[in-house]
Amino acid sequence: MSRIDDEMAGLRVAKKELRELMRQWLSQLPEESLFQQSNAATHALLSMPEYQNANRIGIYLSMPKGEMSTGAIVTDAFGHRKQVFVPYLYKTRPKHQGNPQSVMDMVSLHSIGDWEGLSRDAWGIPTVPEKSITERQRVLGDEHSDNEDHKEGSQNDSDRKIGTEKLDMIVVPGMAFDRDLSRLGHGKGFYDYFLQRYLSSKGAPMPLLVGLALDVQLLQEPQKIPTDASDWRLDALVVGNGTVVRR
Repeated sequence: MSRIDDEMAGLRVAKKELRELMRQWLSQLPEESLFQQSNAATHALLSMPEYQNANRIGIYLSMPKGEMSTGAIVTDAFGHRKQVFVPYLYKTRPKHQGNPQSVMDMVSLHSIGDWEGLSRDAWGIPTVPEKSITERQRVLGDEHSDNEDHKEGSQNDSDRKIGTEKLDMIVVPGMAFDRDLSRLGHGKGFYDYFLQRYLSSKGAPMPLLVGLALDVQLLQEPQKIPTDASDWRLDALVVGNGTVVRR
């Protein structure tokens, strides 16, 4: 095994251990603390000029426990007539060698009612139904999809509503963060790969990347998130005490 292979293996182990530690800490977080920190962070994010000036924002839809709630952000965004986009996961075609088995796009929500009507998946996350995807705007489109509804010839290109939207801001989840604005995800690489594809396909400035961190998720100096070249740094991090860490 080469030195680079050794380093990558060590990095994977370090990330895995940090995720396990965070899961333990988050499992012990009182519900009241989650509620209070979500409120404080939401207020801070809604006060950011970049959020107030944004027209199109991507927002992760939160689990009931273990991460910052984003429901109030979605509600406020619709109240201010912003376009809201949320994650959509789909499987890739097997013939595309080297691609992940599943990738993420972001798709539009039509209204608060649309959001409130979403069914929850096994983790309790509101999830956009696959059958509705062709009626939604998509940020990147359906490249690599193995969905029958997206195969060539199933619809006219003008009806697909795909790959037409650029985002001003994306609110991203994470397991842990540090003050250098590095982020530890859940280990699937969905957001990093999405951002890589966004950068290569849009030919436009990247959206502002904002993380939401419960107090326990922000590592204390001198601790750092283990990262490699594929990991994207944030532009800002909103913490559960209401503070905003910026570059």
